[in-house]
Amino acid sequence: MTANQKIAALKQVSFSKFIDDDDLWYLLYACESVSLQADEILFEEKSFKESMYVVLDGKLEVYKQNKHIAFMEVGDFFGEMSLLESKPRSASVRAVSDSLLLEVEKGAFSNYISSNTKVVWEILTTLSKRNREDLDVIDSGYGELIRSEEKYRRIVESISDLILQVDPDGIISYVNQSASILGYEPEELIGKPFIEIFDGEWDKRTKYNVLTRRVGPRTTTNMEISLKVNPDSSLYGLIWYLPFLVSASGVWNVPQEFVVKKDSPKEFLGSLLVARNDKMDLTL
Repeated sequence: MTANQKIAALKQVSFSKFIDDDDLWYLLYACESVSLQADEILFEEKSFKESMYVVLDGKLEVYKQNKHIAFMEVGDFFGEMSLLESKPRSASVRAVSDSLLLEVEKGAFSNYISSNTKVVWEILTTLSKRNREDLDVIDSGYGELIRSEEKYRRIVESISDLILQVDPDGIISYVNQSASILGYEPEELIGKPFIEIFDGEWDKRTKYNVLTRRVGPRTTTNMEISLKVNPDSSLYGLIWYLPFLVSASGVWNVPQEFVVKKDSPKEFLGSLLVARNDKMDLTL
């Protein structure tokens, strides 16, 4: 498989649309290619290695406790959780046909993927959908759901951007450790109305865009807002607010395709906000 063919396969990955061509080439050359023959096992459940994989060619099967979970084909990625938690693999993977994979180890992931907010957003969206499907297949009950939630938490806590989840009433229900950029501990923001940390005019349009219910291509992307610094923190006095670029999406109890479907039963759970600040020097 030529380098150009590999790049063409990488461009089929859902998050690649947020990575420019130069970085895709850097990623390709920074990572190893792995060839598998049909029926060859890539890794087994409970094995350990901090790598994710992108399918460049062929077809693979993901299975757990001898139960089929999913097929992975060109443009699919898997194994990303091992980059973010030091735990054994939760499933096994074998090649259905002769296959070629790109192995993305932790260093390459950090350099070319994890700092890109839009890429992380796409990975989170894929993970959310995938875990719903996996839970239906595995049928392991409440315990499996709790473990999945813990995985999401580890992903979010590893991201430098400020990430908040706000319930349908506008109350902050979750915030990651990056709350420190505003001089807060996460627990100080949980339970607080989002409007209390918003700096600016909280009009109908702003509320509609920030605390959005929308999913898919109509979500809010890179909206400029300011958030207030904790008046009880050591930052206050040096700065009073910080500018952010916020991307927001509605969170529902059903997959995206059912959210946009008219008259389908669904429940709005709140909004997920990813806020990036590139201007603040935290050494102040």
